[in-house]
Amino acid sequence: MGDSGFFSRHRKVFIYLPNLIGYARILLTLGALTFAFSYPELCVGAYFLAFVCDDLDGRAARAFSQTSTLGAVLDMVTDRVATTGLLALLCATYPSLHLLFISLIALDIFSHWFQMYASLLAGSSTHKDVRSRSWLVRTYYRNRIFMGFCCVCCEVMYLALFLLHLPAYQQLGLLPLQLPQPLLQAASGTPLEGSLGSWQGLPAVGVVALLALPGVLVKQACNWVQLRTAMQGLVDYDVNKMA
Repeated sequence: MGDSGFFSRHRKVFIYLPNLIGYARILLTLGALTFAFSYPELCVGAYFLAFVCDDLDGRAARAFSQTSTLGAVLDMVTDRVATTGLLALLCATYPSLHLLFISLIALDIFSHWFQMYASLLAGSSTHKDVRSRSWLVRTYYRNRIFMGFCCVCCEVMYLALFLLHLPAYQQLGLLPLQLPQPLLQAASGTPLEGSLGSWQGLPAVGVVALLALPGVLVKQACNWVQLRTAMQGLVDYDVNKMA
């Protein structure tokens, strides 16, 4: 394969367009986390733009035949780092819920790294293996709309929770709704506790977070099943080597 134009498959893999988008994602994510508490709106905007780039790099890779192992690993690692950073922000914002957010970080990292290693042993070049023994994981990776919905719900809910600790967003777009009792109990001891009594309704960002909750729950279920099936795949690999 000889060198071709920039917008085609060539030997300079480091400057493939999807990889350049991946580098931009890293810078946007770092910028978002840097300004999280001094300029929260800028943080949310930069983070969401980085999340949009997560879709663009895949589209560029397919459109210009610039898929690469480097790009696949860069994409997965950047996803994990970005999600970890956002959940770490929530740990700092809601200290009483830190164990919940740390558990989400651990599940996200464990499930994807185990899946990546199990997929590589099975001969796949990416962790997005549609041959998983779990119908849920297969459906998740085969159906891009379903996967996109779950991923968008996670990022939107985390960003909405981050904005919700700001007094300005606690009074923005109040709707005549009541927060469910389990969520009221979960807010006890958080920065929201003192504000809940003064709310005349549910803030718009709170509604957004609640609407995203079903997708978040499905995504965590996928992560758990993915971890369990990937671990079983590693065990099966070792057992087969003994035969």
